[in-house]
Amino acid sequence: MRRSACLTRLVRGPSHGPISAAFHTHPSSCALEACADARDLRGGAAAHAQVLKLQHSFGHSFSLWNKILKLYTICGRFHLADKVFDSMPQRDIVSFNTMITASVRAHRDAFIAVDLYSRMRFENMDPNNITISALLAVSSHCKCPHFVEQVHAHAVRFGLSSNAFVGSSLVNGYERCRGLDEAIRAFEDIDELDLVSWNTMIDVCARSNSKWLAVEVFSQARRWGCESFDCFSLTSVLKTCSEGHDFSLGIQLHCCALKAGLESETASGNALVTMYSRCEDKMDSALQVFRGIPSPNIISWTAVISGLVRHALADEAIRFYKQMLRVGASENEFCFACVLPAYSILARLEQGRQFHSRIIKSVFQSDIGVGNALIDMYFKCGGLEDARLAFERMKNRDTVSWTVMILGFGQHGKGHEAIEIFRTMESEGFKPDDVTFLAVLSACSHGGLVDEGLHIFRSMTDKYSYKPRREHYACIIDMFGRAGKFKYAERFIEENEIESESLAWEALLGACGMHGEKELGEKSAMKVMELEPQKDGPYVLLSNLYAEQRMFEEKEKLRQRLDVTGLKKEAGSSWFSCMKSS
Repeated sequence: MRRSACLTRLVRGPSHGPISAAFHTHPSSCALEACADARDLRGGAAAHAQVLKLQHSFGHSFSLWNKILKLYTICGRFHLADKVFDSMPQRDIVSFNTMITASVRAHRDAFIAVDLYSRMRFENMDPNNITISALLAVSSHCKCPHFVEQVHAHAVRFGLSSNAFVGSSLVNGYERCRGLDEAIRAFEDIDELDLVSWNTMIDVCARSNSKWLAVEVFSQARRWGCESFDCFSLTSVLKTCSEGHDFSLGIQLHCCALKAGLESETASGNALVTMYSRCEDKMDSALQVFRGIPSPNIISWTAVISGLVRHALADEAIRFYKQMLRVGASENEFCFACVLPAYSILARLEQGRQFHSRIIKSVFQSDIGVGNALIDMYFKCGGLEDARLAFERMKNRDTVSWTVMILGFGQHGKGHEAIEIFRTMESEGFKPDDVTFLAVLSACSHGGLVDEGLHIFRSMTDKYSYKPRREHYACIIDMFGRAGKFKYAERFIEENEIESESLAWEALLGACGMHGEKELGEKSAMKVMELEPQKDGPYVLLSNLYAEQRMFEEKEKLRQRLDVTGLKKEAGSSWFSCMKSS
């Protein structure tokens, strides 16, 4: 029998007896629960209609009315839920909690949840741990520290602040609005710590990039008892292993996973794959962990593909993607965004276009992240018009979208087009960030647009109040150098007091090599050697400068000096084989 038919029969009641008798055995309650689970709005509305007809038979049943509220909120019909809530003969704590929790989860206006709580207090109802936790979740949307403090005060007033459930919500709320120190204080106030409390604190430390504090909390959880950590605890700590030098910590966490029997859990396995793929020369370990996951999900596949792309193993990444499709896994927006850079590395424009057609057929073609990755792929494959068309067809854009366009045109020597995109971005109300400025300044440098570049640099500090980073200064110096304005470049270094920035002198050294400016080139190289003696770059650039000037004796002496330092020039490589295979 079809589900809808079952629900209809359940609502109508048995044909041989009065319908009110059916309600007294709670079939309407079961029907409402089934409709809510199935998100069957039509069947739920029919049950609601029967409740209205027979409400005189069962009186003020909180349970039935609350299930009607749950049905409408789960189905996203808040205008109906509001009407039901306002017309209820009586309301209890569950009624208010249902509405408050649903409003928060649906990201409705924060004042709606606050107003509901005020109405609850006006009706002389005290909050419970669910009420306080739901209100604290509002802080993640409004980012108001005073709101968290006010809710905390209510939690203290009603004796709920030391509750593990409320305490975990306070930890989250304070971390978002006040910082990690306040979150730690809230954690220390919890009387009886449970697994959720430990996991929340570990995750908060990971979000705050406090790696060793996250490890310390995890260690405390382990000492607390063998059941005080699970795969989510491990996943949160593993997220902090974001650099290659975190390999030692990652290995220890992997051992913890093995001892606890959590290595084959999908969540912890995915985190281990990501951790190993971030470490140099550890992609084999990532693949080994992936093969040990009994039921890999789309996150597992995406983690592997992303790792292979990060290690420039583009062909292997595409093979894994095809294997993923063969086993029946479907892409999501993150998977699409991870696969696209593989075609960028291989510079395979036609295959990139074919992959684009697959994106168009999916429901993720309007995703901003996918669109940004698509634009970047087309630029790196040389398809400038394809990139522009992909950008113009985006329904929604963010700052990254504009930055990718500016960077792409700049890398292809299209400085005027890059500046035009930058101006359009400003006129449409998008605020450029420091990366956007870096992209447009680089475009001005490569395009020889000195005046435009200086004007944009000044707007960065005067109009947008950004403090320039060393990379921004290096762009301006490179811009002066490429234009042959070496005196301006030296003066810029002095005026901005960046004589101790090796990147500035490297930029100037590179420009000197382009123009054969020997004396300033030597000065710049010596500055870099003094500031960063471990770098081989200045030796190589100055050696090339000597070779261009046919100063072979000086070049040989510099080469000997490089050998004495023990530094080795990085071996060169060619993309010819990749281009040929495309």
